[in-house]
Amino acid sequence: LGSGVRREGPLLVSTRAGVLGWDTESSRLWVEAEQRRYVPVLGDHVIGVVAEKHADEYRVDLGAAAPATLPVLSFDGATKRNRPHLAVGALVYARVVVANKDMDPEISCAAPPGVSSRDWVTRESLFGELLGGYSFDCPSGLCRAMAADAPCPLLEALGAVAAFEVAVGVNGRVWVDAAQASMLILSQQAMLLCHTHPPESHQRLVQTLAGGSDGYRGEGG
Repeated sequence: LGSGVRREGPLLVSTRAGVLGWDTESSRLWVEAEQRRYVPVLGDHVIGVVAEKHADEYRVDLGAAAPATLPVLSFDGATKRNRPHLAVGALVYARVVVANKDMDPEISCAAPPGVSSRDWVTRESLFGELLGGYSFDCPSGLCRAMAADAPCPLLEALGAVAAFEVAVGVNGRVWVDAAQASMLILSQQAMLLCHTHPPESHQRLVQTLAGGSDGYRGEGG
């Protein structure tokens, strides 16, 4: 069971008002609702900010009730002698590996089983530190839509304008990076505006925002 749902005997009960979500592959049920505080759920992909660093772990702010623990060796290919050294304030893209109401959450920057991994030193691993770019808060419902496996009309429309990188945390944080600062601005504007527009209008919205700007010409791909 995901966030917003609990079991009471033979019944599944919603703990908040919102939109019912169902993932067939993982057989996970949840209720999506806008909330100020993120509630960690096992398997969630999140963007965190390193708040403290210790000998064996980092403490990472996810916007939840308690900071998450990130063990220093929870990176693909990390060893005691060869591991990332994150500074306080660094951004990390990670997945939730422990989510229990009686324990602080734990996250990992290592690829899950069944997913090919690349050593953190290559900067090509799925999870890890997010360098450069720009991060901002985004409605959690939109973040979940962008992070879903199904094609996202908004991201496809932005990709048609210019090349960019994006990491989406379902804890309501987005990181984008692009060669041009104008693309960072466009991405943020489009993501925040499209939340109130139906998916079929996202392409037109992006085109309207980008239209007539020399900063985007010749950068599509």
